[in-house]
Amino acid sequence: CCTVEDFHIDLEGLPCSEWNKSAVLVFAAEYLRHHQGHQGENLTLKYVLQVWLTHVVALRTWYKDKQWDDFDRKEHKARNQQCQRKHELYSHHLQTAYEYKEIKDHVVVIVESLGQDGMSSDESDHKGHCGEAMCYILDKGRRSKQVTSWL
Repeated sequence: CCTVEDFHIDLEGLPCSEWNKSAVLVFAAEYLRHHQGHQGENLTLKYVLQVWLTHVVALRTWYKDKQWDDFDRKEHKARNQQCQRKHELYSHHLQTAYEYKEIKDHVVVIVESLGQDGMSSDESDHKGHCGEAMCYILDKGRRSKQVTSWL
């Protein structure tokens, strides 16, 4: 792919693309050649490859972020926050399901079958309410009146 003298990586592609896999080997060999044994360092190829992969992931994130305009950046941030809320809600539901022995077997199966994507993606209502969630029950025509009153 590249040489030490003409080194470059592909930030458009994945870190595990053929080009980037080849480039990381060029980088690691040169890095180890220059830094092995300096200041008590005992570097291994595996360690350098792992650190390099982390670095490339960070570079790709930075590069892709710079390609977006402000609107796209805000949308991306909102999607990430939504995914984080779903993950936290899934973890909370699963943890709660495991705590109640009487219903654990049944509820854990339900929560796991829903998965993270089955969790609510509603915006957080915590802001401005001292950290407590505010829930609003909507009276939907298709919903049973008993269910609405139970909510």
